[in-house]
Amino acid sequence: MPTSAAAASSLSLLFLHPHSRHSSAHRRPVRGGPHLRLPARASRARCASSDAPATATKHRRPAEENIREEAARLRGPVQGFSAWYEPFPPAPGGDPNERYSLDEVVYRSSSGGLLDVRHDMEALARYPGSYWRDLFDSRVGRTAWPYGSGVWSKKEFVLPEIDSDHIVSLFEGNSNLFWAERLGREHLGGMNDLWVKHCGISHTGSFKDLGMTVLVSQVNRLRRAPLSRPIAGVGCASTGDTSAALSAYCAAAGIPAIVFLPADRISLQQLIQPIANGATVLSLDTDFDGCMRLIREVTAELPIYLANSLNSLRLEGQKTAAIEILQQFNWQVPDWVIVPGGNLGNIYAFYKGFEMCRVLGLVDRVPRLVCAQAANANPLYRYYKSGWTEFQPQVAETTFASAIQIGDPVSVDRAVVALKATDGIVEEATEEELMDAMALADRTGMFACPHTGVALAALFKLRDQRIIGPNDRTVVVSTAHGLKFTQSKIDYHDKKIQGMLCQYANPPINVKADFASVMDVLQKNLNGKI
Repeated sequence: MPTSAAAASSLSLLFLHPHSRHSSAHRRPVRGGPHLRLPARASRARCASSDAPATATKHRRPAEENIREEAARLRGPVQGFSAWYEPFPPAPGGDPNERYSLDEVVYRSSSGGLLDVRHDMEALARYPGSYWRDLFDSRVGRTAWPYGSGVWSKKEFVLPEIDSDHIVSLFEGNSNLFWAERLGREHLGGMNDLWVKHCGISHTGSFKDLGMTVLVSQVNRLRRAPLSRPIAGVGCASTGDTSAALSAYCAAAGIPAIVFLPADRISLQQLIQPIANGATVLSLDTDFDGCMRLIREVTAELPIYLANSLNSLRLEGQKTAAIEILQQFNWQVPDWVIVPGGNLGNIYAFYKGFEMCRVLGLVDRVPRLVCAQAANANPLYRYYKSGWTEFQPQVAETTFASAIQIGDPVSVDRAVVALKATDGIVEEATEEELMDAMALADRTGMFACPHTGVALAALFKLRDQRIIGPNDRTVVVSTAHGLKFTQSKIDYHDKKIQGMLCQYANPPINVKADFASVMDVLQKNLNGKI
């Protein structure tokens, strides 16, 4: 079980030192030609303030107009796309016509089950897959509101009816796909097509931004005219990352945020984010599941909009990470995608993104999905190993992967649908396995979070079992930035975690400040290479 060192360690002291501050596409792209070179007599480019006449073919918007106002001025005709809530899954004997407008404040179906956002696929299918590929590709890297966002560049697949003026975006998404060349080559049996999707490189440092921009945008729409719903604020229970994302987006929109956190169970970096963004933070003496029960009771009594993944709006944003992966592979489908799982909405979101692209002809298949859980919080893994016979919630034990320390996940039924539809797998990782995987990944150039360590540890196991092959194109989803979990890394490299070998620890070396001592240490540690 992870424990912090009681006494200050050498590594801790170092940090406290006052001086430390598509199917037809080729699998491999054709290599480009030689690098472009300027002619020898090429003149120096003029800056934007030059008196020379402009040669750009596109006009800049008026100086007094911002990008949101520009979007309103250039708004095109309504395309007729729509979306709504439906029961998930449809209740046996229930009303087959049960559906709700996205403008209704509703979280459960009439039978008490989950809801899912459904799109008018017939309307979207009036356009071929090539149209959607080209449209989405044309928006990447732009600042045109709101399409510069990795989420809202797929607006038609997310919330097609929302007015751009209601969207609350911090230009989230567009996260890099990291080629884990050395990790695959040296530590995973010569894997040459291993990638890490860095969803944690986002505004608040986690993938939760992708869903929160959608949810807060819809709340913003509900609160403003003509709907003018009496929503006093937005609330969530959180293990850290959800509260950070909610607080940031609510702050940007001027909407009050209320977060319920389990006391002493999240990192200080995660805790300070909602505090800094002005949220009302309640630290409760319970675990995440207890916080979740309380927030559901509170939102049933007060005009506070529920932001947890019980609310399916967030999944519409999170699914765009799957579409983004396809884009980054030039619309080629990877063989495997490995996703850490806690409350289990994200594994379904990835499936939903891939499947929507398949149905609409952007690609011709979906990848196999793997849900990776920490062994200390593994109810889905146990369900999977039982042959999906009976789901049993558990009291989650402490894990370094604190954001997935959930024993009674809300989206378990969604996860099962995703895994069955993709011939998916559920794997687990012990605390030592996940921390070693994280540390080993860091040794090859990453700075992974413990949750990414869970997914990487699952990959190691599936490679050992020869389920994933050395030439399989595999994407590991990194859900948060490693800088949110520095204390776990300090504890690991100090070798202060009880019962853990920490075999990849790399503590600093205390050396006398003289040349001979420094040379002796360098020669010893560099194996005589100097």
